[in-house]
Amino acid sequence: MPSCHGSGKRMQVRGCVELAMQQRPAVLSTLARRPVQVALAVATLHVLTSANGCFLSCAAWFSPNSWRRSAGSSGPRFLRAVSSLQEPLPLDEETVRLHKSYHDRTVDYTVQHYDWVNAKSYSTDGTIPEEEHDEVWRVSKARLQYWPRLYERHIHQVSEFGSQATQQFSNASDALELGDPMNNIFIINLPLGRTWLILAHHLGSSSCLLLDTVGGLGHADQQSSSMLGASTLPNYCGHKNTLPHLTTGQLGCFMSHFTIWHYMVENNIPAALILEDDFDLQENFKERLGACLDEARGLDWNLMYLGRSPTEGDIRRVTEHLAQPGYTLWTVGYIFKLDAAKALVEAHVQKRLAPLDHYFSVAMGQGFRGHWNENAVEWSKYIPQVLRGLAITPPLVMPYVGSMFLSDTAMLRNGTKFVTDLPVREGDRTAGRKNEEEWRAAQGVKDP
Repeated sequence: MPSCHGSGKRMQVRGCVELAMQQRPAVLSTLARRPVQVALAVATLHVLTSANGCFLSCAAWFSPNSWRRSAGSSGPRFLRAVSSLQEPLPLDEETVRLHKSYHDRTVDYTVQHYDWVNAKSYSTDGTIPEEEHDEVWRVSKARLQYWPRLYERHIHQVSEFGSQATQQFSNASDALELGDPMNNIFIINLPLGRTWLILAHHLGSSSCLLLDTVGGLGHADQQSSSMLGASTLPNYCGHKNTLPHLTTGQLGCFMSHFTIWHYMVENNIPAALILEDDFDLQENFKERLGACLDEARGLDWNLMYLGRSPTEGDIRRVTEHLAQPGYTLWTVGYIFKLDAAKALVEAHVQKRLAPLDHYFSVAMGQGFRGHWNENAVEWSKYIPQVLRGLAITPPLVMPYVGSMFLSDTAMLRNGTKFVTDLPVREGDRTAGRKNEEEWRAAQGVKDP
């Protein structure tokens, strides 16, 4: 990828991006009126704070001085019902350091690949030849026909040196009861994602399952999704910190995860580790995950975040490396237990969906203070509060730097659209880009 030449331009872009990160709400209208290199900062900012999570300065938002510690944070080793209106706790220093490092490296990546990032203009892909887009679309659309089921042809066993022996992360005799996913490691593999060889090597696991899942490009008209029973929450309009309309990528993301939950229920899988293909594992992943599962013994949970982007402090620290999270973003890596999968599948949540990471937070009963999502209370009327969440802290999974610019959920990839801008039915030529154009105009971002 071409890099930005000239230290002056790089410094200007860096300054604009960092300013936007620190003073997000205040600088938008000002930045939108400045030259193109500053418009890049605006574009980057909206990506960072929408579908891909909160990349604000964690040190500023979550420092110990920012939040008042609640009494009883060192209570018994079980999850108590804690109101989301309770004042959140500060994050641990290592979690803050990891997110700050990710933020800093994201800024560096943006600056070093200035020309490429700026040329993307939210929709130009550039990662595959233009002639291959049609083939990717055909593959995505064909896969959508079988949703929500996974058949053998959609599942690819990836085994190190051909081994298919049973694996486990915890060394305890009751590892299965602890929520150890064992061989049930599912990697969501989109047609434009990384190759399975990279993923399998990166995981360092003896066995995992690579899935052909539902990508955003397969959604070409509104009727097809509706016929599958997939639709948004009533009167869905996003919220102040996300896009105003669901994107085809966000729809595909939710449906891909739902496919795995459905598969868990059909095959009575006690627990599964679910990874999106932008995952980046931290050091000693296997050993540390096993230790965290041991640490969770006796705790009542059905969702364990291995990676997350917190928008507020934790509700409480449960153990040394486990916290009860407040409103949090990212579904890059998590363990799901069977009762969570059953609760969501049996509630037919695909009929009332929203961007998955926001959905999870509301399903945990979080966000009702309106800090991040002013519509959380309204959403909770349609989202069952059935998730009992834990978060490993510091996280064991982060997205790899630069992955957001290849995101299928934000308005970044060629072909990703607002669902509301899709034609009503296949072959309908009357659809346009009305909602996208209005959104771009509101952000001061020019059309591609």
